[in-house]
Amino acid sequence: MKRLLEKKSAPFKGFYELIGGSLPDASSILVSGDPGSGKSTLAQQILYDELYRSKPCIIVTYDTFPANIIERMNQFGWDPRKYQLINKLDMVDCYSATAGVTEGVVPQPFDLTNVSIHLTTVMEKLGNRQVTIVVDSLMPIFSETESKHAVGFLQSIAAKVKKAGGKMIATLSTGCVPPELFHKVESMVDGVVELRMVEEHNMLHRYLLVRKMDRRQIMPRLVRFDIVNGKGIQLKFPRFGSLWKRPSLGGSMVRS
Repeated sequence: MKRLLEKKSAPFKGFYELIGGSLPDASSILVSGDPGSGKSTLAQQILYDELYRSKPCIIVTYDTFPANIIERMNQFGWDPRKYQLINKLDMVDCYSATAGVTEGVVPQPFDLTNVSIHLTTVMEKLGNRQVTIVVDSLMPIFSETESKHAVGFLQSIAAKVKKAGGKMIATLSTGCVPPELFHKVESMVDGVVELRMVEEHNMLHRYLLVRKMDRRQIMPRLVRFDIVNGKGIQLKFPRFGSLWKRPSLGGSMVRS
């Protein structure tokens, strides 16, 4: 029965195999990668899987309007509204205030203490047990606040989530913060999933690499994937051969 559930509700084929099981409870995960590589899609796909498993979820959006997130998720066949109606999904809007919207939003999204307090209130509203929080993305936070405050905010959210037995998933583009700060963020979290845009034969392809995952035996292998309307992220495993075999990438990674 458990295998049937995981097969039906897995975010995408083979992902749990790469990380050695489901995402561990009481953990913090960083989804990093090139701009346009699919970080938000991956985070939303994992979040929808958590909703499918009846886990309460929160999206903290710093990159776009909540309506855009709902529209985008619907394009992949994920219906977030039905979970909003049964109090399983809530959104903390830290984006709209920057566009002049004043109602139903966090009024000072870069007052991180205020955001943290607001987030605690929303977690309690959802039951404060095994809550999954997606922060998409960390880039505006690091751009608009001091690094020490941004790091402290990230640590605070991770601690709240772990205490509740849930998961925190944060996205961050490579190259948007200094390398030493980026490595510090990587060292703080329990798991890192990296997405890459690789140029091969004058074409750009997407690859996924699980770099670390606490309490799991990972497969440290680059796997190509596509983003497909109506489905989301689809991993492209070779038909033959071991998952442990590392592919040969003749092209170059695109960094920006």
